[in-house]
Amino acid sequence: MTERFCNLDRLLHLMDSRGVDAVLAAAPNNVYWLSGLNLPAHKSDEPRPLAVLLAREAPEAPVMVLPDFYLGAAAATRCWIEDIRPFRAILLPFDQPSRGRADLDRFVAPGDRPNWFPGAADRYAPDMVAALERAVADLGLTGKRIAADEPRLAARLANVDVEDGYGLLMSARSIKTPAEVGLMRAATAVNRAAIEESIGAWTPGMTWRDLCAAYHAAALARGGFVHDPGAMVLANGSDSPVPVIASESDDYELEPGMRIMFDCHGTKDRYCWDGGKTWIVGSDGADAARKLAGATADAMAEIEALMVPGARISTLQAAGRAVYRKHGLSLAGDALIFFHGLGLSHLDQEVDAEGAVTGDFSVAAGMAIATHIYYPGDRRERMWLEDIAVVGESGPAESIFGWDFLPHGLGA
Repeated sequence: MTERFCNLDRLLHLMDSRGVDAVLAAAPNNVYWLSGLNLPAHKSDEPRPLAVLLAREAPEAPVMVLPDFYLGAAAATRCWIEDIRPFRAILLPFDQPSRGRADLDRFVAPGDRPNWFPGAADRYAPDMVAALERAVADLGLTGKRIAADEPRLAARLANVDVEDGYGLLMSARSIKTPAEVGLMRAATAVNRAAIEESIGAWTPGMTWRDLCAAYHAAALARGGFVHDPGAMVLANGSDSPVPVIASESDDYELEPGMRIMFDCHGTKDRYCWDGGKTWIVGSDGADAARKLAGATADAMAEIEALMVPGARISTLQAAGRAVYRKHGLSLAGDALIFFHGLGLSHLDQEVDAEGAVTGDFSVAAGMAIATHIYYPGDRRERMWLEDIAVVGESGPAESIFGWDFLPHGLGA
C-alpha cells in the first residue's frame, strides 16, 4: 500500500486558519502529494484526469475521483485513500449502451479487486463532475467553502463556494515530512551520481552535447527522469561574465581548464533534484582556482549555518557576500546569491496572484532550500555552486548532496 507522505497536519492547519472547509486537488503534483498514487498519464503530454477532495472535518476519509480505466492500477497500487470513485471515460464505446457497473469488469478482474472495489462500483458516475458532486454531498460540503487548484474544474460544481486553492496547497507542500525528505535524498543521489559519471566519461575532444548525453543516460539508468529539452540549465561555453541559460543549439568542445557549471534538473518518484557545482575540465588551472573555490565553499557553509527558522533571504545573502569580502575578493558585490524551495516542483512555495515568489521570504523548519552562488568571470574564471539543504528545527540546515562544496577537478 502506498504510504501517506504528505504533510496533512500543516494542510489542516492552513485550512483552519484560512476558513476553508475542503480542498479539491486536481493538479497532478497535488493529487500525487495527497494520494501517493503515481499513475502514468494515459496521454503522456496531458494532465491526468484525477482529483482528490479532502474535507477539514474528515481528513482521514478523502475521496479520490478517477477515470474507470485507472481502477486496475489503483487496485494494484493499494492507495491509502480507500474511497475511490470511478467515472465513465474515453476508453468505453459510444456505439454501445452502458452496462453500468458491469463496465468495470473491463478494467479490474474479479480476483484483483480490493476491499474498496464494491463501494467504487456502487458510485460509478457518468462523468467527472457527477462523481465530484456526489462526493461533495456525501462529505457534507454542500454550500461550504472549497479551495481548488484547478478553477475550471471547480467552476463546474454546483452548490459550493469555490476559491483559488493553488497557493494554499503550495504552502502546505513547502514544509516537508521525513518521508518526503527521504524521496528528495533519493532524487539528489541520482543527480550526484549522474554528474560524477558524466565527468568520468570526459576525454579530450568531448563536446557539450556529449556531456549532456552522458548525464542524461546516467540519470535514466538510475531511475531518474529528465524533461524536454534536457537537464542542463546553464550555458557554459560563453566568455560572458553573466550566467546564461542553455539552449538546444549549444555545442562546443569541453576544453581543459573550462569551468562547467552543473545546474541539473530532473525527477525521481516525481520529486525534483536540482543543482551541482563547478567542474574544472581536466583539472587545468586548479591551483589558480583554489582561493575562489575556498571562498565559495566557505560562503555556502556560512549561509547554511545561518539557515535557521526565521532567517530572511536578505540576511543569508549578506552573510555569503561578507565571506567573499573576508577572502579579499573584489567582485563580492557582483556575486549572485539566490534561493528557492524544492520538492514536487522547483519552487514548492506559495506564490502571489501574479505567480511571483515572495521576495525576501523567511525560511521555516522543514523547508528544502536550493541555494545558488555564482561568482562572475569568463569560462576559465567563474565559480558556481548550488546546494540543497533541509532547514531543521534548530541549528544549521542539513545538505542532502553528501559531497563537499569544492569544485570537481580541484584535487587535494
